[in-house]
Amino acid sequence: MYTGPSLDARAVHALLPEAVVHPPIRHGDLTTSPVGVGDRVVVLDGQFFQSASVRHKEICEVIARGVVVHGAASMGALRAAELGPYGMTGSGIVYRLYASGLIERDDEVALVHTEPDTGSRSLTVALVSVRVALRRLVRRRAIDPYDESRLLVAAEQLPFTARTWRGILLQAQGISRQTADTVRDLVEGPAETWDVKTQDARSLLARLALQPETSARSSAASVPTTVHMENWRRSADTESATLLTAAQLYGDDYPELHYRTVLQLLTGKREDDLDRLERYAVDLARQRGLLPNITPEPAEEGNQHAVARVLVRSYRWSCGLTPLPALADAVRTAPGVARLCELITEAEQLTTELAARGYPLQRVSRAALHRHCLRRWNATALVPTLYDRGFTDLDDLDRAVPFAPHLVLADPPGLRLLNR
Repeated sequence: MYTGPSLDARAVHALLPEAVVHPPIRHGDLTTSPVGVGDRVVVLDGQFFQSASVRHKEICEVIARGVVVHGAASMGALRAAELGPYGMTGSGIVYRLYASGLIERDDEVALVHTEPDTGSRSLTVALVSVRVALRRLVRRRAIDPYDESRLLVAAEQLPFTARTWRGILLQAQGISRQTADTVRDLVEGPAETWDVKTQDARSLLARLALQPETSARSSAASVPTTVHMENWRRSADTESATLLTAAQLYGDDYPELHYRTVLQLLTGKREDDLDRLERYAVDLARQRGLLPNITPEPAEEGNQHAVARVLVRSYRWSCGLTPLPALADAVRTAPGVARLCELITEAEQLTTELAARGYPLQRVSRAALHRHCLRRWNATALVPTLYDRGFTDLDDLDRAVPFAPHLVLADPPGLRLLNR
């Protein structure tokens, strides 16, 4: 259950005592989730401003696992309207408004809320909540349609970060005092009495409480796997990613391991002889017409290594898929991996201690990290050195941030991965 401002954890457990409650969903949450056949996932709220929103393919991927995915209220309603043909189940008024095309804008459900550890309390109001609340007041003849229109225009003109009921009432032109008082009286009450998002969330959970989990069945349309989806899966392997990043940072001879492994991946050869691997790689580049883009000179003898080096440095861009699994496996079989694992543990412990003292990773200086890496690797130019260590660019070096305190403060001696 991914929820936040639409319905807090206490309200969720009152309706579904066995529910596992998570903060608003974001990109990567479903990819790393262990859910499988027979499980139910409910998406109510999701992030999209402070982090990447949950991707459509992520939802389709868990549906393909045999998981039943329900959406309502907010991000869940939006994604369910988009993914109905692919097996996601939507419910509630917000979902139906999206599915019918009566509303289309993403910011219809957007609002600002506090952090999950403080209850994800709403600080602004969603446009769809304003829209439905005003329409209900008109139907009860508590306000007239003209005031409804003025209030709705005011709400639409405000950005979601500033859309509050107070701001809407101040922004609206020409509404009567009676209308303003009616709206204030309504929204001063509990959210479940006027907020359609909260009402949709409660309605879905009440229905699921009456539906046994064993009766759930997934009916997903076939969705092809893309390079992006496969890379998300590979990136979700945090243990491999951590091991590889540590090897790239601490291993004095990691560039040698990286060079050999990527050449093997490029050529499909399990050859250990570097000279042969380079020849295979250059021949492959020649066959594919790549050599004119790499060097104007014939790829013979002296510049064979230079051509192979370019191929290795550009490997991640050329093939699309990250070589994370193969590189992590190469590190796992290296003689120095035991000491590398010790360094990872030391780094994690130091980071935890510093965070407890008020020095979180957010305070790590990227410039200082770059300078330290240059010194540690005995290099004068950072970017080419990053390529030789398997980083794609300076932004990719941000993977080193969790290790920065250990690198700088502990400054462990160089590590040989390939020969102990």
